[in-house]
Amino acid sequence: MFEENSFCSGASFVPNRRGLEEDDGWVITFVHNEDTKISQVYVIDTKKISSEPVAKITLPCRVPNGFHGAFKPISSST
Repeated sequence: MFEENSFCSGASFVPNRRGLEEDDGWVITFVHNEDTKISQVYVIDTKKISSEPVAKITLPCRVPNGFHGAFKPISSST
């Protein structure tokens, strides 16, 4: 659940490389609060999805609605 008038977009799953189960990892999402005009990146532990995020990173500018990203692991061959 997000604060009132906060909206998220662009959620990506980042797997834990040492994870033993398919849902070991984090959800990374952009959240914008329309009241405070603050945009943040939330890092959410998938094993504790209903808990507070493990990190909230405040961004220097607004993230537009509909913005989304992607996670690409670093290849061991490069």
